Amino acid sequence: MRVINKLPLAIMVLLMFIAPFSGCLSFSNNEDEKTMDDTWIDPVIEIENEEHSHNDLLAHRLSTPNVKLIDYHNLNCDGNISPPPELDNVAGRPCDDDFKNTGPTPGDNSEIAIEGNFEEDCVKYADNTGGCYAYVSSYNQLEILDISKPNDIVLMSTYYAEVARMIDIKVTKDNNWVLVNHELTNSDLDPIPNDDDANSGANRLDVIYVGDKTSPIKVAEWNNPPAGFHNQDLAVYCNWEGAFDPTEECSLFLFGADPYPEMIEGGSGTYYKGTQVFYVPRGIESWLPTQNEEQSNSSREIIRWGGYTPEPYTTCGGSIFNHDHVYFVHPITQQRLLAASYWGAGLRLVDVSEPPVIADPEGITWPPEVGRWMGCASADEGWYGPEGGGHANMSPEEWLDSNQGNDNIHYAVPNDYLICSGISTFDPVEEWPSHCGTGFEDPTYGVNWRHYTYIAPEYGSNENHTGYIWTIDTTDPTQPFLVSKWKLPGEGMKENGSHPQHWIPGGYIFSPHNGDTGPSGHVYYTHYHAGAWMTDHGEIWDDLIWENGVPEPNRGFQAIEQLAETRTVGYYLPAGPPWIDNATEVLGYDMADCWASCMIPFDWGLQYDPRGFVYVSEMVSGIYVIQFDEDYDPMYDYPPLWYDLMDEE
Repeated sequence: MRVINKLPLAIMVLLMFIAPFSGCLSFSNNEDEKTMDDTWIDPVIEIENEEHSHNDLLAHRLSTPNVKLIDYHNLNCDGNISPPPELDNVAGRPCDDDFKNTGPTPGDNSEIAIEGNFEEDCVKYADNTGGCYAYVSSYNQLEILDISKPNDIVLMSTYYAEVARMIDIKVTKDNNWVLVNHELTNSDLDPIPNDDDANSGANRLDVIYVGDKTSPIKVAEWNNPPAGFHNQDLAVYCNWEGAFDPTEECSLFLFGADPYPEMIEGGSGTYYKGTQVFYVPRGIESWLPTQNEEQSNSSREIIRWGGYTPEPYTTCGGSIFNHDHVYFVHPITQQRLLAASYWGAGLRLVDVSEPPVIADPEGITWPPEVGRWMGCASADEGWYGPEGGGHANMSPEEWLDSNQGNDNIHYAVPNDYLICSGISTFDPVEEWPSHCGTGFEDPTYGVNWRHYTYIAPEYGSNENHTGYIWTIDTTDPTQPFLVSKWKLPGEGMKENGSHPQHWIPGGYIFSPHNGDTGPSGHVYYTHYHAGAWMTDHGEIWDDLIWENGVPEPNRGFQAIEQLAETRTVGYYLPAGPPWIDNATEVLGYDMADCWASCMIPFDWGLQYDPRGFVYVSEMVSGIYVIQFDEDYDPMYDYPPLWYDLMDEE
């Protein structure tokens, strides 16, 4: 049963109104594949009037026909927004599944992280290993969900802190430790504490032990003046010679993105870098929740080990606001890299492969930058010079002009794998096209295996554009170059008529935000009020038109006559559960929360489940599990169970 059949008459009238403003989308160049209808419904409407309100929940219950809702959870734990006082900022509480999708809805959901043995379909073992889980940061709380069955997700527990602003969350591979940050809840320039008494601020990183998914426990926290991290990540290094404890086989490092680089820590004279690297003595073992008070205090010590900020002369005069970064291992070079987003200073690839034995807290030499991409030339010669391939031949003024969809690089998503003609290294070798050869080391066809990093801006408002998603070829991380760019399809509307593209009237409303990658070149991005979109980048290398008729990656952008097309696959707008027409009232959505611009959807976080599902964190209403037809795998058949609720009406 399609949800569209259940839509009220008012929505059908709305669809008829906006259809003339919609365009035709090419969702595939392969005529043998299932294609979209001749027309599509453009979900982006900039102007509020008697025909459209951004607060009309049902008017936004839209999607392309190739995507379906698998499950939904409003993150109601037990009917209470906050826990008993004794648990505040200390430990979580178990949740009752009977409260799923009943009021009240806590809201304020932001990032989402998932982890588990997806390749085994999340099977759980007797020793408490296995299973797949999602972790959601929600300003005052974090939630843990069991997503082993995507069509029946279960809220296991909620951890709450009254003084908090949790906006990013990461989890270790073993599903035992969660790292959350609090950003910009005060501006006191206090030093990083090493004991309980000093941990009074809310600009901090918290470590939560989640070995028991029903009872998370905070085991460590660190303050970070002056603003707190906007984003963080972590990685484990084994056999590192700089470990403080000779019995420490594996060492833990934390990476924090500080929005305000090069500010001085109060009283110490120490400069902060935008990208800060910390060493945790004794690693994960230092966080064991069974320690006594003295051991617990010592476990809170972290040591600034390195830092990075772009050199001003490499920025074209752009802002070096460090908004986000993602840790990954490059599949060819095997370097441990951070894909760091530095606003006007663009994408920065920073090598954190080999932490020095002696700390470099001010980041004099470590970690080094190995590559960067901006639209403008950022050097006098070489790859980033005017004749080099590492930019898009823009002037600094053009690159820093957000009205053209440029500047404000907010998020970077690197592939974890290589792509060749719509297949990846995860696909069976016998299915590889002949021109993919035997892989990236093939002397003839290795050049056709490419690595991409996808970067996107964020705008609070933009009178002309919603921003491009740029596909940057990072096969050689020292020589990144542009190969494709994509924007929300369709035309925008102004008071005086149509506009060449969509734009952002204010409140971040249609800006890109978070993304993730799937197999074979599929990429997923949330666009706040414009929904979650899937694009296909798998055949970009095949579709590039080269100046001399053959690929010349050593010349980069200068050798490209025409960029490749990024294909649009589809979109989904989370707008409450389809089986409840008045979800705002029934589930108690807080439509007065104007950080979310008083609207649904306001899609913040997104993660791709390798079994073919996408998890979307919508700020007001909760978590949505969706699936695009192109991602369906019969090995992981989890049909929606909520269709039965529709039939009961």
